[in-house]
Amino acid sequence: MTKSVIKICILLFGILSAISVSAQDAKDSAYIYQGNLGLLIGTDIGGAIPFPVSNIPGTINAYPQINPALGASISFSLIKGWGLGVEVNYKTVAMKADARVSNQQFNMDDDRMYFTGTTKTDMKFTMLEVPLYTKYRFDNRNFAFAGLYYSHIFSGNFVADPVKGYSGSEPDVVEITDVSDITMDFSQYLDDWDLGALVGYERAVFDRLKLALRFSMGFKDIFKAPNNYFDYSMLHARGCITLTYDLISTKRLFKVKH
Repeated sequence: MTKSVIKICILLFGILSAISVSAQDAKDSAYIYQGNLGLLIGTDIGGAIPFPVSNIPGTINAYPQINPALGASISFSLIKGWGLGVEVNYKTVAMKADARVSNQQFNMDDDRMYFTGTTKTDMKFTMLEVPLYTKYRFDNRNFAFAGLYYSHIFSGNFVADPVKGYSGSEPDVVEITDVSDITMDFSQYLDDWDLGALVGYERAVFDRLKLALRFSMGFKDIFKAPNNYFDYSMLHARGCITLTYDLISTKRLFKVKH
């Protein structure tokens, strides 16, 4: 899943750069933006991944579900190209995946199972996310930013379905060969908040229109403590592309050097 997210982020970055370069508005090159209040729309691509990442199965196919994110943003300049930004976003992040695993440990209802075979996972999180970040302005159109985010998760689903293989109470022990009726729903054990870090790039396309690409990673397990359901943690990880239109934008002139 991580490789898929990275590939998609690279693709979106290329599209973002191509669009923004082709749409560059030369007449606006004599402005530096001081403060902005805007509306935001975008989409997140990702879900939750095992941590440490060495626990990610070698054979995995991820299928991100595209859902709109809606929100508002405020940013303002400080000194020497630095600024601050804060957003409030309502979003749904969803991912389906299938993987080939070996002796994957599942714990539920005081029962432990080691599964070898193919498993499908379906996850979905609806949340209110509040990112807070520092921005650095390279020029009046290109910005880099990094910071933290907090998410309140209104609802979450995390369901694992072994579809082909065998399981047992110990590794490499075959006790169950027909796993077609086994469904493990961990949704009730999901935590209702998350905290993490983000990094990103933003480019002004037109006077009030900006495109941004970011990657965020959670610090904490998606499950309530203590997590006894897997033999590793699960962390939120996703890429995001956003389009922001500034309803209010203050700016000042500066002298262009040729």
